[in-house]
Amino acid sequence: MTNSEKLLSSFSEDFFYKELVYADLKFVPKGGTEIELADLIINLEDVILAIQLKERNERDRTQDKNVEEKWLKKKCKKAKEQIKDTILFINNEKVSFVNARGKATKINPNAEIVPLVVFENVSISEYEHLLRSHTADGLSVNCMSIDDFQLMCQELVSPIEIIEYVKWRKAFYEKNGAINLLITETKKGFFLSKPQKQETLVHRYLYEQYGDDVLAEDNFYYELFRQYVSVLYEHIEVVSEPDGCYEVVKFLAHLFRDEIRCFVERVDKALVIAKRKRFELVGTLSNSQKEYAMVFTATEQGEQIPSEKLLSVVFEKQIVHTLLQIITYWIDDDEYRIDFVLWQDNRSI
Repeated sequence: MTNSEKLLSSFSEDFFYKELVYADLKFVPKGGTEIELADLIINLEDVILAIQLKERNERDRTQDKNVEEKWLKKKCKKAKEQIKDTILFINNEKVSFVNARGKATKINPNAEIVPLVVFENVSISEYEHLLRSHTADGLSVNCMSIDDFQLMCQELVSPIEIIEYVKWRKAFYEKNGAINLLITETKKGFFLSKPQKQETLVHRYLYEQYGDDVLAEDNFYYELFRQYVSVLYEHIEVVSEPDGCYEVVKFLAHLFRDEIRCFVERVDKALVIAKRKRFELVGTLSNSQKEYAMVFTATEQGEQIPSEKLLSVVFEKQIVHTLLQIITYWIDDDEYRIDFVLWQDNRSI
Protein backbone atom coordinates (compact mmCIF):
# COMPACT_ATOMS: atom_id res chain seq x y z
CA MET A 1 0.00 0.00 0.00
CA THR A 2 1.20 3.51 -0.78
CA ASN A 3 0.94 6.24 1.86
CA SER A 4 -2.18 7.61 0.19
CA GLU A 5 -3.82 4.18 0.02
CA LYS A 6 -3.17 3.73 3.74
CA LEU A 7 -4.59 7.19 4.43
CA LEU A 8 -7.66 6.61 2.29
CA SER A 9 -8.25 3.22 3.87
CA SER A 10 -7.96 4.81 7.31
CA PHE A 11 -10.55 7.48 6.42
CA SER A 12 -12.81 4.77 5.07
CA GLU A 13 -12.62 2.62 8.18
CA ASP A 14 -13.39 5.65 10.34
CA PHE A 15 -16.42 6.76 8.35
CA PHE A 16 -17.63 3.57 6.64
CA TYR A 17 -16.77 0.96 9.32
CA LYS A 18 -14.32 -1.90 8.85
CA GLU A 19 -17.09 -4.36 7.99
CA LEU A 20 -17.80 -2.44 4.78
CA VAL A 21 -14.23 -1.65 3.65
CA TYR A 22 -12.45 -3.85 1.10
CA ALA A 23 -8.93 -2.75 0.19
CA ASP A 24 -7.32 -5.97 -1.11
CA LEU A 25 -9.07 -6.45 -4.43
CA LYS A 26 -6.80 -8.82 -6.33
CA PHE A 27 -8.74 -11.30 -8.43
CA VAL A 28 -7.84 -14.21 -10.72
CA PRO A 29 -10.50 -14.85 -13.39
CA LYS A 30 -11.00 -18.44 -14.45
CA GLY A 31 -8.22 -19.42 -16.83
CA GLY A 32 -6.63 -15.96 -16.56
CA THR A 33 -3.92 -14.12 -14.67
CA GLU A 34 -4.24 -12.01 -11.54
CA ILE A 35 -5.71 -8.54 -11.95
CA GLU A 36 -6.45 -5.84 -9.40
CA LEU A 37 -9.76 -4.05 -9.39
CA ALA A 38 -10.41 -0.65 -7.78
CA ASP A 39 -8.11 0.40 -4.94
CA LEU A 40 -10.99 0.35 -2.48
CA ILE A 41 -14.65 -0.57 -2.42
CA ILE A 42 -17.24 0.28 0.22
CA ASN A 43 -19.71 -2.58 0.06
CA LEU A 44 -23.25 -2.15 1.41
CA GLU A 45 -24.29 -5.15 -0.74
CA ASP A 46 -27.13 -3.39 -2.58
CA VAL A 47 -24.85 -0.47 -3.45
CA ILE A 48 -21.05 -0.27 -3.78
CA LEU A 49 -18.78 2.77 -3.76
CA ALA A 50 -15.78 1.90 -5.98
CA ILE A 51 -12.79 4.19 -5.37
CA GLN A 52 -9.76 4.49 -7.63
CA LEU A 53 -6.82 6.35 -6.11
CA LYS A 54 -4.06 8.15 -7.98
CA GLU A 55 -1.01 9.48 -6.16
CA ARG A 56 1.69 11.85 -7.39
CA ASN A 57 5.12 10.83 -6.14
CA GLU A 58 6.59 13.67 -4.13
CA ARG A 59 9.91 13.54 -5.98
CA ASP A 60 8.10 14.05 -9.31
CA ARG A 61 6.01 17.06 -8.30
CA THR A 62 6.74 20.43 -9.83
CA GLN A 63 5.57 24.00 -9.37
CA ASP A 64 4.43 24.09 -12.99
CA LYS A 65 0.62 24.13 -13.02
CA ASN A 66 0.45 22.85 -16.59
CA VAL A 67 2.69 19.88 -15.82
CA GLU A 68 0.65 18.88 -12.78
CA GLU A 69 -2.66 19.27 -14.57
CA LYS A 70 -1.35 17.14 -17.43
CA TRP A 71 -0.37 14.47 -14.87
CA LEU A 72 -3.87 14.54 -13.37
CA LYS A 73 -5.56 14.33 -16.77
CA LYS A 74 -3.46 11.30 -17.72
CA LYS A 75 -4.04 9.56 -14.38
CA CYS A 76 -7.77 10.27 -14.40
CA LYS A 77 -8.10 8.71 -17.85
CA LYS A 78 -6.41 5.56 -16.58
CA ALA A 79 -8.51 5.61 -13.38
CA LYS A 80 -11.72 5.69 -15.42
CA GLU A 81 -10.64 2.60 -17.34
CA GLN A 82 -9.82 0.80 -14.10
CA ILE A 83 -13.21 1.74 -12.65
CA LYS A 84 -14.95 0.45 -15.80
CA ASP A 85 -13.05 -2.84 -15.48
CA THR A 86 -14.11 -3.06 -11.84
CA ILE A 87 -17.78 -2.60 -12.73
CA LEU A 88 -17.47 -5.15 -15.54
CA PHE A 89 -15.92 -7.83 -13.31
CA ILE A 90 -18.33 -7.29 -10.43
CA ASN A 91 -21.29 -7.50 -12.79
CA ASN A 92 -20.07 -10.59 -14.64
CA GLU A 93 -17.89 -12.61 -12.27
CA LYS A 94 -18.63 -14.30 -8.94
CA VAL A 95 -15.97 -12.55 -6.88
CA SER A 96 -15.28 -12.70 -3.16
CA PHE A 97 -13.06 -10.32 -1.19
CA VAL A 98 -11.98 -9.98 2.44
CA ASN A 99 -13.06 -6.88 4.36
CA ALA A 100 -11.03 -4.95 6.93
CA ARG A 101 -12.41 -7.26 9.65
CA GLY A 102 -11.00 -10.31 7.88
CA LYS A 103 -14.40 -11.59 6.74
CA ALA A 104 -14.66 -12.99 3.21
CA THR A 105 -17.80 -11.80 1.45
CA LYS A 106 -19.24 -12.54 -1.96
CA ILE A 107 -19.89 -9.37 -3.89
CA ASN A 108 -23.42 -8.90 -5.18
CA PRO A 109 -23.17 -8.83 -9.00
CA ASN A 110 -26.46 -6.91 -9.18
CA ALA A 111 -25.35 -4.14 -6.83
CA GLU A 112 -25.50 -0.54 -7.96
CA ILE A 113 -21.88 0.57 -8.40
CA VAL A 114 -21.02 4.22 -7.76
CA PRO A 115 -17.55 5.15 -9.07
CA LEU A 116 -15.24 7.77 -7.55
CA VAL A 117 -11.70 8.88 -8.45
CA VAL A 118 -9.62 10.30 -5.59
CA PHE A 119 -6.20 11.84 -6.21
CA GLU A 120 -3.34 12.94 -3.96
CA ASN A 121 -1.31 15.86 -5.28
CA VAL A 122 -0.79 18.92 -3.07
CA SER A 123 0.35 20.94 -6.09
CA ILE A 124 -3.18 20.92 -7.52
CA SER A 125 -5.76 23.20 -5.90
CA GLU A 126 -8.27 23.40 -8.76
CA TYR A 127 -9.45 20.45 -10.79
CA GLU A 128 -12.35 19.04 -12.79
CA HIS A 129 -14.85 17.70 -10.26
CA LEU A 130 -16.53 15.53 -12.88
CA LEU A 131 -14.61 13.46 -15.42
CA ARG A 132 -17.08 13.57 -18.27
CA SER A 133 -17.74 10.87 -20.82
CA HIS A 134 -17.17 11.84 -24.44
CA THR A 135 -18.89 8.80 -25.93
CA ALA A 136 -22.34 7.29 -25.65
CA ASP A 137 -21.04 4.15 -23.94
CA GLY A 138 -18.55 6.03 -21.77
CA LEU A 139 -18.60 6.70 -18.06
CA SER A 140 -18.83 10.02 -16.22
CA VAL A 141 -17.08 9.78 -12.86
CA ASN A 142 -16.82 12.02 -9.81
CA CYS A 143 -13.32 13.21 -9.00
CA MET A 144 -12.00 14.78 -5.80
CA SER A 145 -8.74 15.38 -4.00
CA ILE A 146 -7.97 13.25 -0.97
CA ASP A 147 -8.38 16.35 1.23
CA ASP A 148 -11.84 16.96 -0.21
CA PHE A 149 -12.66 13.29 0.30
CA GLN A 150 -11.87 13.71 3.99
CA LEU A 151 -13.93 16.91 4.24
CA MET A 152 -16.88 15.17 2.61
CA CYS A 153 -16.69 12.29 5.09
CA GLN A 154 -16.50 14.68 8.03
CA GLU A 155 -19.60 16.61 6.94
CA LEU A 156 -21.75 13.58 6.15
CA VAL A 157 -22.64 11.18 8.90
CA SER A 158 -23.44 7.77 7.47
CA PRO A 159 -22.09 5.46 4.74
CA ILE A 160 -25.32 5.53 2.75
CA GLU A 161 -25.50 9.33 2.94
CA ILE A 162 -21.94 9.64 1.61
CA ILE A 163 -22.77 7.34 -1.30
CA GLU A 164 -26.02 9.20 -2.02
CA TYR A 165 -24.12 12.49 -1.99
CA VAL A 166 -21.58 11.19 -4.52
CA LYS A 167 -24.49 10.24 -6.82
CA TRP A 168 -26.15 13.64 -6.26
CA ARG A 169 -22.84 15.44 -6.89
CA LYS A 170 -22.43 13.76 -10.29
CA ALA A 171 -25.96 14.76 -11.33
CA PHE A 172 -25.33 18.34 -10.13
CA TYR A 173 -22.19 18.80 -12.24
CA GLU A 174 -23.74 17.09 -15.26
CA LYS A 175 -26.60 19.58 -15.11
CA ASN A 176 -24.75 22.76 -14.12
CA GLY A 177 -21.15 22.37 -15.25
CA ALA A 178 -18.31 23.91 -13.26
CA ILE A 179 -19.72 26.53 -10.87
CA ASN A 180 -17.36 28.79 -8.92
CA LEU A 181 -20.00 30.56 -6.83
CA LEU A 182 -23.31 29.14 -5.65
CA ILE A 183 -26.01 31.24 -3.96
CA THR A 184 -28.66 29.32 -2.04
CA GLU A 185 -31.79 30.99 -0.69
CA THR A 186 -33.12 29.66 2.61
CA LYS A 187 -35.92 30.71 4.94
CA LYS A 188 -33.30 32.49 7.05
CA GLY A 189 -31.61 34.31 4.19
CA PHE A 190 -28.87 33.37 1.73
CA PHE A 191 -25.66 31.41 2.03
CA LEU A 192 -22.78 31.48 -0.42
CA SER A 193 -20.51 28.58 -1.26
CA LYS A 194 -17.74 27.89 -3.74
CA PRO A 195 -18.33 24.34 -4.97
CA GLN A 196 -14.94 24.12 -6.66
CA LYS A 197 -13.08 24.51 -3.36
CA GLN A 198 -12.98 22.27 -0.29
CA GLU A 199 -16.09 20.27 -1.19
CA THR A 200 -18.50 22.93 0.07
CA LEU A 201 -21.16 21.52 -2.26
CA VAL A 202 -21.95 19.16 0.63
CA HIS A 203 -23.78 22.03 2.37
CA ARG A 204 -26.08 22.51 -0.62
CA TYR A 205 -26.86 18.80 -0.62
CA LEU A 206 -27.65 18.78 3.11
CA TYR A 207 -29.90 21.83 2.75
CA GLU A 208 -31.84 20.21 -0.11
CA GLN A 209 -32.30 17.00 1.88
CA TYR A 210 -33.05 18.38 5.35
CA GLY A 211 -33.76 22.11 5.20
CA ASP A 212 -32.38 25.10 7.13
CA ASP A 213 -31.84 23.51 10.53
CA VAL A 214 -29.19 21.08 9.33
CA LEU A 215 -26.82 23.94 8.47
CA ALA A 216 -26.34 24.79 12.15
CA GLU A 217 -26.71 21.26 13.48
CA ASP A 218 -24.48 19.83 16.20
CA ASN A 219 -22.82 16.59 15.10
CA PHE A 220 -22.73 15.24 18.66
CA TYR A 221 -25.48 12.69 17.98
CA TYR A 222 -23.73 11.35 14.92
CA GLU A 223 -20.38 10.97 16.65
CA LEU A 224 -22.11 8.91 19.34
CA PHE A 225 -23.69 6.74 16.67
CA ARG A 226 -20.29 6.08 15.07
CA GLN A 227 -18.96 5.03 18.46
CA TYR A 228 -21.85 2.62 18.97
CA VAL A 229 -21.21 0.95 15.61
CA SER A 230 -17.41 0.96 15.66
CA VAL A 231 -17.16 -1.05 18.90
CA LEU A 232 -19.72 -3.73 18.03
CA TYR A 233 -17.17 -6.41 17.24
CA GLU A 234 -15.05 -5.56 20.27
CA HIS A 235 -18.11 -5.98 22.50
CA ILE A 236 -19.48 -9.33 21.30
CA GLU A 237 -18.27 -12.59 22.83
CA VAL A 238 -19.71 -15.05 20.32
CA VAL A 239 -20.11 -14.48 16.58
CA SER A 240 -23.37 -16.01 15.38
CA GLU A 241 -23.74 -18.11 12.27
CA PRO A 242 -24.42 -16.30 10.00
CA ASP A 243 -22.35 -13.37 11.24
CA GLY A 244 -25.03 -11.34 13.03
CA CYS A 245 -22.69 -8.50 13.92
CA TYR A 246 -21.86 -7.95 10.25
CA GLU A 247 -25.58 -7.94 9.43
CA VAL A 248 -26.28 -5.36 12.16
CA VAL A 249 -23.51 -3.05 10.93
CA LYS A 250 -24.79 -3.36 7.36
CA PHE A 251 -28.30 -2.47 8.52
CA LEU A 252 -27.12 0.55 10.54
CA ALA A 253 -24.95 1.74 7.63
CA HIS A 254 -28.15 2.26 5.61
CA LEU A 255 -29.60 4.78 8.09
CA PHE A 256 -29.73 8.43 7.04
CA ARG A 257 -29.08 11.49 9.20
CA ASP A 258 -32.64 11.95 10.45
CA GLU A 259 -32.93 8.24 11.28
CA ILE A 260 -29.60 8.31 13.13
CA ARG A 261 -30.65 11.25 15.26
CA CYS A 262 -33.87 9.48 16.30
CA PHE A 263 -31.87 6.33 16.99
CA VAL A 264 -29.40 8.05 19.33
CA GLU A 265 -32.14 10.01 21.13
CA ARG A 266 -33.98 6.78 21.94
CA VAL A 267 -30.79 4.99 23.05
CA ASP A 268 -29.99 7.90 25.36
CA LYS A 269 -33.50 7.82 26.80
CA ALA A 270 -33.29 4.05 27.38
CA LEU A 271 -29.96 4.39 29.19
CA VAL A 272 -31.35 7.09 31.49
CA ILE A 273 -34.37 4.95 32.34
CA ALA A 274 -32.27 1.81 32.90
CA LYS A 275 -29.99 3.71 35.30
CA ARG A 276 -33.08 4.64 37.34
CA LYS A 277 -33.77 0.88 37.71
CA ARG A 278 -36.86 1.07 35.54
CA PHE A 279 -36.87 -1.79 33.08
CA GLU A 280 -39.30 -1.38 30.21
CA LEU A 281 -39.85 -0.90 26.50
CA VAL A 282 -38.78 2.72 26.00
CA GLY A 283 -39.61 3.49 22.39
CA THR A 284 -39.81 2.35 18.78
CA LEU A 285 -38.64 3.58 15.40
CA SER A 286 -40.02 2.30 12.12
CA ASN A 287 -39.96 3.03 8.41
CA SER A 288 -42.88 1.66 6.41
CA GLN A 289 -41.17 2.30 3.05
CA LYS A 290 -38.04 0.36 4.03
CA GLU A 291 -40.18 -2.12 5.99
CA TYR A 292 -37.98 -2.10 9.08
CA ALA A 293 -38.67 -1.45 12.75
CA MET A 294 -36.55 -0.91 15.86
CA VAL A 295 -37.39 -1.41 19.52
CA PHE A 296 -35.44 0.24 22.35
CA THR A 297 -35.53 -1.35 25.80
CA ALA A 298 -34.12 -0.50 29.22
CA THR A 299 -33.18 -3.78 30.93
CA GLU A 300 -31.46 -5.00 34.07
CA GLN A 301 -29.05 -7.51 32.56
CA GLY A 302 -29.55 -7.34 28.80
CA GLU A 303 -32.70 -9.42 28.55
CA GLN A 304 -34.27 -9.63 25.10
CA ILE A 305 -37.91 -9.96 24.11
CA PRO A 306 -38.77 -12.68 21.56
CA SER A 307 -38.92 -10.94 18.18
CA GLU A 308 -42.08 -12.76 17.17
CA LYS A 309 -43.85 -11.37 20.23
CA LEU A 310 -42.81 -7.82 19.37
CA LEU A 311 -43.97 -8.25 15.79
CA SER A 312 -47.37 -9.59 16.78
CA VAL A 313 -48.01 -7.00 19.51
CA VAL A 314 -46.15 -3.78 18.63
CA PHE A 315 -46.08 -3.96 14.84
CA GLU A 316 -49.14 -6.05 14.02
CA LYS A 317 -50.56 -3.43 11.65
CA GLN A 318 -47.48 -2.90 9.45
CA ILE A 319 -45.23 -5.01 7.25
CA VAL A 320 -41.84 -5.59 8.87
CA HIS A 321 -39.10 -7.57 7.14
CA THR A 322 -36.33 -6.40 9.48
CA LEU A 323 -36.63 -5.91 13.23
CA LEU A 324 -33.76 -4.68 15.40
CA GLN A 325 -33.87 -4.77 19.18
CA ILE A 326 -31.59 -2.26 20.90
CA ILE A 327 -31.10 -3.50 24.47
CA THR A 328 -29.51 -1.16 27.03
CA TYR A 329 -28.27 -1.98 30.53
CA TRP A 330 -25.66 -0.87 33.06
CA ILE A 331 -22.71 -3.00 34.24
CA ASP A 332 -22.10 -0.62 37.14
CA ASP A 333 -22.67 3.07 37.89
CA ASP A 334 -20.15 4.16 35.26
CA GLU A 335 -20.32 1.58 32.47
CA TYR A 336 -23.20 0.62 30.21
CA ARG A 337 -23.77 -1.86 27.41
CA ILE A 338 -25.83 -1.77 24.24
CA ASP A 339 -26.74 -5.12 22.70
CA PHE A 340 -28.39 -5.72 19.32
CA VAL A 341 -30.68 -8.53 18.26
CA LEU A 342 -31.56 -8.56 14.57
CA TRP A 343 -34.50 -10.46 13.09
CA GLN A 344 -34.90 -10.70 9.33
CA ASP A 345 -37.76 -12.56 7.68
CA ASN A 346 -38.27 -15.31 10.23
CA ARG A 347 -34.64 -15.71 11.31
CA SER A 348 -32.82 -14.20 14.29
CA ILE A 349 -29.12 -13.33 13.90
